[in-house]
Amino acid sequence: MSVDATNRVRQDWESQANSWYQERDALLTASRPIHEWLVRKLEPRDGQRVLEIAAGPGDTGFLAAKQLGSGRLVSTDLASSMVDAARRRGAELGVENADYRTLDAQAMDCADASFDGVICRWGFMLMPDPAAALRECRRVLVPGGRLVFAVFTGPDENAFASLPARVLIDAGHLQRPAPGAWQPGILALGDRARVQSLVDGIGFSSTHLEPVDMTWRFADADAYWKFLVDLTALGPLVRSLAAEARDAVRSAIDARLIQYAGADGIALPSRCWCGVAIR
Repeated sequence: MSVDATNRVRQDWESQANSWYQERDALLTASRPIHEWLVRKLEPRDGQRVLEIAAGPGDTGFLAAKQLGSGRLVSTDLASSMVDAARRRGAELGVENADYRTLDAQAMDCADASFDGVICRWGFMLMPDPAAALRECRRVLVPGGRLVFAVFTGPDENAFASLPARVLIDAGHLQRPAPGAWQPGILALGDRARVQSLVDGIGFSSTHLEPVDMTWRFADADAYWKFLVDLTALGPLVRSLAAEARDAVRSAIDARLIQYAGADGIALPSRCWCGVAIR
């Protein structure tokens, strides 16, 4: 596991935490099918302890916390500013059975068998060493405990990410992933066989994986551009471009978005692999 790579990921998400908090309601609305699948498969019960990793503003964990009763949610993220965003979100939702911690999921300072459940929505594909994080998830789960997770499927089902990535690759700003090599990214775990192999290699007693659909909706191209720059893993790269290059990328993206535009704005279908793994 590369410390430098992990620090780069941390810095990227530190820079975007405030935007995730500001857009929390829109993000929850778009991704609610994913949240609901994860919480349903987690099967949270009164008195349990649940860990959420890569929690962002924490909404999946907060939905689970409602069912924990006297139990506790531990909401964590690699970026401390994301942890602050989750703490603010929890306070405004009136969540009283949650604790908040900055935590690297690839090397957790948590005791063995200390949680009944673990949640990770949209985290593993962005980690330099997802296998290490999965091993840690298994380690901190009690026997019979559940890990639930979501990662995005491939480019054909997720134009919200593949469309700008292709523009950036064509313009020479983003390297095309080498076949078979691990490069963290929004669609890095899009191949079902790769996800299944990764999870199966950790030694869970049973696993289940299925596609779950959602839709990203935007009022117009300006709203999508703001989402791309402020909220996605491509945002730091786009923000780093010189003004002329950034404008050219914007123009190319706008042209490709036309096919997704309708009377109600822009609708970009999206799909996730949602999984449950039992310790």
